[in-house]
Formats: sequence, C-alpha cells, structure tokens
Amino acid sequence: MPVWGSKYTININIQMNYWPAEVGNLAETHDVLFRFLERTAERGAETAKAMYGCRGWVMHHNTDIWADTAPQDDGVQCTYWTLSGAWFMIHLWEHYRFGRDKEFLRRAYPLIAGSALFFQDFLIERDGKLITSPSSSAENSYYILGTKTVASITSGPTWDGQILIELFRAVVEAGKLLGEDIDEFQKVLAKLPTPQVGKHGQVMEWKDDVEEAEPGHRHISHLWGLFPGNTLDTPKLHDAAKVTLQRRLAGGGGHTSWSLAWILCQYARLRDVEGAHTGIQKMIGGLLLNSMLTSHPPFQIDGNFGFAAAVAEMLLQSQVDDETGSGNTIIDIIPTLLPTWEKRGSVRGLRARGAVEVQKLSWEDGKLLEAVAVSKATEPQTRVFRVAPNRLKQGSKSNGRISVDLVPGKPVTLSF
Repeated sequence: MPVWGSKYTININIQMNYWPAEVGNLAETHDVLFRFLERTAERGAETAKAMYGCRGWVMHHNTDIWADTAPQDDGVQCTYWTLSGAWFMIHLWEHYRFGRDKEFLRRAYPLIAGSALFFQDFLIERDGKLITSPSSSAENSYYILGTKTVASITSGPTWDGQILIELFRAVVEAGKLLGEDIDEFQKVLAKLPTPQVGKHGQVMEWKDDVEEAEPGHRHISHLWGLFPGNTLDTPKLHDAAKVTLQRRLAGGGGHTSWSLAWILCQYARLRDVEGAHTGIQKMIGGLLLNSMLTSHPPFQIDGNFGFAAAVAEMLLQSQVDDETGSGNTIIDIIPTLLPTWEKRGSVRGLRARGAVEVQKLSWEDGKLLEAVAVSKATEPQTRVFRVAPNRLKQGSKSNGRISVDLVPGKPVTLSF
C-alpha cells in the first residue's frame, strides 16, 4: 500500500504545496488545483445534501483522483472535519488579490459562494456566535474538562472560526466587486467567533480552555489565522501566538518537515528573527535529506514548498486591508532578515498582493541596497512600501514608509 493510500490530504498538505505559488511568481501553477476544485465542488454538492441537508458544497479531510468529498477512513481526530473546501477558497481569493484579475474572480466566485452557502446552513448558534458542530482541531486531542478522558470531536475549534472569517470576508468583498447579493453572508460574518487567549497566554485551540493531550502535536491549527491566514493580526494575538509556538516546540512539536515549515512561516509572519533562524537550522540539520528534499519521514514534498514559502515571507510580506474595505496594499521589504543572511544577499521576482512584482531586492550588512517594483495591474495604482528603520542605510531621509504611484509595466526604484 502506498504511503497515505495515495490520497490527497487536504487539512494542510495539499494547501502547503501551493503556498509559494503566488509570492514565488508561479501563479499559473495554481490553475491545476482550481480546475480540480471545480470538479470536486460538483461531488461536494452531493455530499452536502446527502450528509447534512445543506445547500452549497463541502469537502472533508481527504480526497483522491475521483474527487471524493465524503469522509474517508475512521480517524475521528480528522475524518469529519468539514472545512477543507473553505480553506481552498482562500487560495482562489489570494490568487485574485495577488493578480487583480477580475475575469478570474468571476470564474472563482460561484465556488467561493457555494462554500459559504454550505456553512450558512451548517453552522449552529451558541452563546450568540455561529460555530461548527461536529468538528475537530486537525488530528489533535484534548482532555475533557475536569477529567483525564481524551477526546477529539468538538464544537467550534479555533481554526474553524479563523478559516470561516476569511471565507466570509472573501465572499463579501468579492461579491461587492462583482455586484452580487451579499446580505446573508454579511450576517454570518458578523456572528463568527474571534480567537481567544487562554490561561497560559496562548491562543486557545478549542472553544473551551482545555488541556492538550499532546502538547507537542505536529499540527498548529489554532495559528492558521497567523499563517496562511491573517485573522491573528493584533499585538495581543501576536504575543499569544509566540507563547503558543513556544509551548508547541517545548512539547516536541515541529518534528516533521511540513510541521516545521509551517512554524517557520508563522515566525516569519511574526517577524521573529530568532525563532525563524532556529527553525531553519533545525530543518537543515535534521529534516533535510542529501537530495535537498525534506523528510516527514519519509520524504514529503510539502515540507520543501512550505520552506520556500517561509523564506519568501521572510523577505517580502504584503497584506490587503479587506476588513475596512479600503483595498489598501502594504508591502514590507526584508521584514525578517536572518543574521546569517545579513552580510549580502539579493532576490528577484517575488510577488506581492496588489499585482506588484518586486523585480529586484538586495541588501548588504543588513541594510537595504536596492528595491525595484513594477505594477502588473491594468490601471495605475498607489501602493505603500515599508522597511524597518534599522534596515535603512545611514543618511536615509525617510522613516521607512513611502507611498508610490505605479504605472502598469513601468519599473520604479524605491527611494527610502
């Protein structure tokens, strides 16, 4: 029997394979996934109706070449999780945010709206919030309050709320752009739960502040909103995310290549140079084979792609302000530059949200030397670029933040 039965595991692994696609300027490689999802959604509509009596479409934690969307296997820690399709919808939305291709958005919207429609029917209300039930936190387990009884099935785990917030933000913002009726989706978005901080100062993984049965578990699902998502976006939640990572690693977490790659992405997003540097040393020293392929063990390609995404995130970050509707894009240059990279380095062709390509980026002695950006949009646009003050050359006249008017196809050397 081949490893994992030759199935596609879609509660992290397939998604991670595509993390470098947009930022790495390989957006066209995403299309094969999108075509598969279009086919899968047809099967997912059958599953949604037959299993749950819901509209829209759904996927569980595994699929295969036949686009199966029903629960597979018997592992209660993961089998009945319903948000794989919702997570994939963020890939479609991110593809639009990086490329600003409205024709693609018209193609993607029915899929995104169909996923949101399923959860509009599926969610239940508890304490004034809409939550999933049943669900799980990606293969992990917990002790039932006041006991040493281990359980996995739950209601409203943290990462479900994070994914759903981004799904419903996406369907609302896309709907506005396309002139669709979004009133019902906005009502759901307003009642979704937000991440909470627990008694250890950590991001809570479950709806209740229960103890983990496996503190060093390979999944870090409750930090989905840090990376690849963006719902853990306040200083308080960033501090809680750092505590969460420290506790996971202290318990033995990050012991598989894909898990460590995810942790690296999260440290990059936090701009935690020490955490990112330690993680890269661990990856190279213990989870990288002589072939430069990563080891689960055995070999799994997701660790390589997740690692590539982490390195890109250390050198270039970008976020679009969807929540306020401003659409502003802020692009951060060398936000998590490691000490072993500081002496000299350069990278070409990374891509930012807002249809911006950073054609050239170089630094020396930890200071930015040159950054050249070009708009790939169809219309003129204004973008904000930032560099930390300690990364600016002596004598710089800026505070590390500039607003630049970009004309499509015309490279601009950024002057800080």
